Amino acid sequence: MSNAFIIRVDEDLEEIMPRYLEIRHKELVELEEAVKVEDFSRIRMLAHKLKGTGAAYGFEELTRLGKLIEDKANAKIMEEVPESTAQIREYLENVEIEYVPMD
Repeated sequence: MSNAFIIRVDEDLEEIMPRYLEIRHKELVELEEAVKVEDFSRIRMLAHKLKGTGAAYGFEELTRLGKLIEDKANAKIMEEVPESTAQIREYLENVEIEYVPMD
């Protein structure tokens, strides 16, 4: 049984998608570190990036989790933040992209 998250993405994004995902992985490491030290400002900034770019690239789940984390960071509440950060890791480690024409 696979834990893969299959995402259908416009084939026009195929060339830039590896770099997009590489950046998200790097930001995830930064987010995990910020969560450990409860750096709400950094958490908010990184979550805002996820929220803002996720859906634009076909990753609605990243946008959803980014919004949840950003809202919590704005309120300076850690509840749900570590769990949501772990969900981002799970998602990024298991996402599979299917490139399709969307014209």
